[in-house]
Amino acid sequence: MSNTFSWKTKFKSIIIVDGELFANEYSLNVSLTPHTASLKEQTEYFERLKNLFEQVFANTITTWRDEPLYHTLKKSTTNRFIELPKPPYDQIMAAVCFCKANSILDSKIVINNIELSSWQGDGITYKVDKDSKELILLDRPDWFSAKFSKFDPWWLRADTATYDQELDKGIYTGHFSWNNHEIPVDKKHEYHAKIFEFQPKVLDGGKDKDK
Repeated sequence: MSNTFSWKTKFKSIIIVDGELFANEYSLNVSLTPHTASLKEQTEYFERLKNLFEQVFANTITTWRDEPLYHTLKKSTTNRFIELPKPPYDQIMAAVCFCKANSILDSKIVINNIELSSWQGDGITYKVDKDSKELILLDRPDWFSAKFSKFDPWWLRADTATYDQELDKGIYTGHFSWNNHEIPVDKKHEYHAKIFEFQPKVLDGGKDKDK
C-alpha cells in the first residue's frame, strides 16, 4: 500500500474584487500519495508540484473572466494572471488548485485533498477532494469558442497555463515549461501555444506488453 504524505506551502497573489485590488496570501495543506516506485520520478513530480505553487501561481493577480478590471490590466500590464471560472472566493481557488495539481502530476503522484485558506478569507479553511461539490462550480461549457471547445480549461491540463487565451494557431499553454528547472518567463503567447489539430493518442497494449 502506498504511503500518504502531507505538504504545506504558501503563495502570494493579488485578488480583484468588484474592481478593486487586494493583497492576499494563500496557505495550502496538501495530502498526496505517490503511485510510482521510482524515487527519481517521485522527486521530479514533487518538484513540479512545488514549482506550480511557488513559481507558477506565485506573484500573480487572481480574478475571474467577467471582471472588467481584469481585461484592462491584461491589455495594459505584463502581469501574470490566474483566471477563475467564478469570482475569486477561496472555495473556487481550492477546487482549481486541486484539479491543476492532479493534472500536472500524470498520476505519478495523486493529490488526495487540498486544504486552503487565505489572508483575506476570514480564517475559514476549505477542503477539496475528488468528491467535493466545489468541483461542480468549475464547470463552464462556454469557456472556449466553438472552434476550441474540444480543449479542456487550463485547470484540467498538464501545461503551465493559469488562464486561457485563444490564439491564431491554438490555445495559450503557459509562461513556463516543465522541462526547464529554471522555468523562465516568456511573454510571447504565440510561442507557447497548443496547436489546433488532431493529435492521435498512442495506446499501449497487446499480448507482448511487459507486465
